[in-house]
Amino acid sequence: MSGSSSQVNNRKKRRHVLWFLLPVGLAVLFFNSNLLVSKDERLNVPLAKVKRGPVTVKITEIGELRAQEQVTISAINDKQIIWLVPEGKWVETGDTLVVFESEKYMISRGEAYSQVLVEKAGMTQAESDLEAQRTKEEAARKNYETLPELVKKGFMMESELEQARLTYLEMKSRTRSMQAAVDAAQANVDRAARGLAQQDRKLRQGVMLAPRPGLVVYATVGDEQNQKKISLGMTPFEGMDLMYLPDISTMLVDVEISEVDLAKLRIGQPAEVRLDAYPDTLFQGEISSIADLAKRKISRITGKASGAKVFDLTVKVLDRDVRLKPGLTATVDIIVKEYPEALYIPLEAVFLDEQERPVVFVKRGGVVETRPITIVDSNDRVIIVKTGLQAGDEVLLDRPASS
Repeated sequence: MSGSSSQVNNRKKRRHVLWFLLPVGLAVLFFNSNLLVSKDERLNVPLAKVKRGPVTVKITEIGELRAQEQVTISAINDKQIIWLVPEGKWVETGDTLVVFESEKYMISRGEAYSQVLVEKAGMTQAESDLEAQRTKEEAARKNYETLPELVKKGFMMESELEQARLTYLEMKSRTRSMQAAVDAAQANVDRAARGLAQQDRKLRQGVMLAPRPGLVVYATVGDEQNQKKISLGMTPFEGMDLMYLPDISTMLVDVEISEVDLAKLRIGQPAEVRLDAYPDTLFQGEISSIADLAKRKISRITGKASGAKVFDLTVKVLDRDVRLKPGLTATVDIIVKEYPEALYIPLEAVFLDEQERPVVFVKRGGVVETRPITIVDSNDRVIIVKTGLQAGDEVLLDRPASS
């Protein structure tokens, strides 16, 4: 265990040396750099051969997938959630997303509907009475219009004609009254219908429907350290985000990059994206935006701002794949530079001499030679060397006992 701890400490020291020599701040991958590591029993120090081949320098950051465009579903009231569409389900336009507690609206809606039926029944009766009254009025009119001729011929008296006239006028008055009753009954029906419509509207507000197709992603609530997703039984406040329906045809990854790396990046620069859920699949991407202003990096452990300054950077995923879903953790490798034919050695092989110059310890037969080198570039695994070494040289990965 002590040997392992010592190796870890040495690795950290060497990385500190590299930061001092090359403030590149890169976390990268490299290809075809199969370093042959062996151990010299006489020196008791691991060795590595100097190799020549392609090396790719990349900035590696971790972010989270999100859709470029999405619809936000927000709470329309402050009622308790009694049903939720499962997260990750694909929904179509008009599908039910959320159902809120609405028992009182259902009761009120039933009462309003009953009132509409009562008022319609009253209007039907009023219309029937009006129709009967109009028949009576028509009969009284005809009777009155036939009597004057009979009075002229002496078959009826003037008093009978007057009585018929008064009866007809009375029938007309009753008809007008009944017409007014029908109008009042219609007004009652309209008022009851408006009340029913209002209750229907309140009831509909208890059910939220999908405005467009999409993949359901729940919103999170709470602070940085106590975040949780919406769930059944929760009572949201009106306007609170409940879920999102992203358009997964265009996906983005948001990351933060160190200020020391800013000068190495540009819009359109190629990137590679790997998902923790599918580590063996590589997706192609490119930088789509870089923030103009720096911000303090927030520690994921403490939730507080640290001293480091970072810039927000967004990578657009160029591939389309059903596995690209919002919320998945993604590792982004931004390709900074590619060296098709580089001379390289392991990070552990580089040390500083008394003048703070980079040196390596080269094994030549049974002798160890201290040799200064010129460094071109590096990543977190290898150092690219310009001068001081040749392919096939063997370098020590730790200081020899006499150094």
